[in-house]
Amino acid sequence: MEVHVRIIIHQSDIERLIGDELDLTLKPEANIVDAIKILDEEISKKTTIFPVKGYRSLLHMTYNPVEGRFYKQVALQAYKRPGVFLNIRQNPRMPLPNGATVILIPEGPCISEWENVVN
Repeated sequence: MEVHVRIIIHQSDIERLIGDELDLTLKPEANIVDAIKILDEEISKKTTIFPVKGYRSLLHMTYNPVEGRFYKQVALQAYKRPGVFLNIRQNPRMPLPNGATVILIPEGPCISEWENVVN
């Protein structure tokens, strides 16, 4: 059974390419990292160079693969329905439930600590 997830992304350069809201169809047991990989596939269909200077992909921009976590500057919120939040920041490998909504802000506006991404 497929999983349908809505991703809302707030990053102007990425929004210009793929929009600010996408409905994704994922495999069962897919997680937020899998969803971001699909977003990267959509971005690569539109351009050969990632649109945000200094990064190679949205996954590169947001996720530290060495430590298995999102960078501190990334704002991330997910919910199954209003008021029922999913802690995907603390558990990025958690399967996303059908009908989930994820809000992703790669460069959060109120971040006091900024981490350099892993190359």
